[in-house]
Amino acid sequence: MEIVDEFCDLLQSHANRDKVVALTSYILKLWGSTSNRQELLTASTRLAATRATLRLFDDAAALKVLYTYGLGKHEGPWWGALGVTNSVFTLTFLQAEKLQWLLDTGVLKVNDEIAYKIRTAHKLFWSLSAFLGFIRSIRTVHLSAQQLKEKTTKCAPARFTQATLTSTKYFLDIIHLVNWLPKGWLWGSSIKTTHAAAIATTSGILGLVMHYHGKRLLSQKS
Repeated sequence: MEIVDEFCDLLQSHANRDKVVALTSYILKLWGSTSNRQELLTASTRLAATRATLRLFDDAAALKVLYTYGLGKHEGPWWGALGVTNSVFTLTFLQAEKLQWLLDTGVLKVNDEIAYKIRTAHKLFWSLSAFLGFIRSIRTVHLSAQQLKEKTTKCAPARFTQATLTSTKYFLDIIHLVNWLPKGWLWGSSIKTTHAAAIATTSGILGLVMHYHGKRLLSQKS
């Protein structure tokens, strides 16, 4: 019963539910691509479309992050500008995703060239957001490593572990997301479906590991 309660708690928030849906989608894609079962790939695509539809309402959360962060003066001119740019890229990606959703549903009708640009912009800004998130996570790893070395707090080891997990997840996300770009854009469309699904599945697993490790970190702080 404790496991059921834990799973119910996990699904209470949109962000955590998205992690579960994402991981399920990636597992189905990996399973379907390795076993050559189209029905599993179709199920994976349906879940991915569900995530995209739910992200139509993520603007408020993204704007709250941007507003709370402000101009990032507390992190200095360089890192502050990077943080603001990261939030702007995330918001731009969300707007491009809305346009793509309108294209997919047939509400928005444009010529093939414009549709191609919209879909490419969607993947590009998603990749850029992940890349800036990765750069910022490297700094967090460095700062937490210093705290670990100096033993400033009892939760320093947990903070370092969390920072490392975050950085690793961002790295995997970049590999996966860039692969969605057209051929000729870095390694866009170059990774086999099975390998891309395996990378995405690993990232999805790390997302859940980070969630539960973060909960333990909060309990240590309190």
